[in-house]
Amino acid sequence: MKKCMCTILATIILAGCASVETTTKFNGMQVNGSPTVAHINAKIWGIYLFPTVPLFYPSEGQINVDTAVNMLTQKARAIGATSVSDVQSDLTSSWIVPSFVLWYKGCEVSGNAYK
Repeated sequence: MKKCMCTILATIILAGCASVETTTKFNGMQVNGSPTVAHINAKIWGIYLFPTVPLFYPSEGQINVDTAVNMLTQKARAIGATSVSDVQSDLTSSWIVPSFVLWYKGCEVSGNAYK
């Protein structure tokens, strides 16, 4: 039982992660003069050997702006939006200091969804 739990925990920790979060709370305000369906934030991250060889990354694919924007637009379509605007992205790559060979890569994209 302990081996199984350790394996599950290691998989969760070591596997890359992807998430899409939304909010519809605008306190009655309009964004850009239009009724906004939601603000959407998509995040993906993973661990790489040196900065190029993926070791642990999400099942969504590579960690880049294309993948994050695809996640954002899929969520927008799923909640009934017909357009997305004000899309901002941030791509991060940094060395994990004590490892000497591992790198963290992450991408975050956010935008407003409209009907």
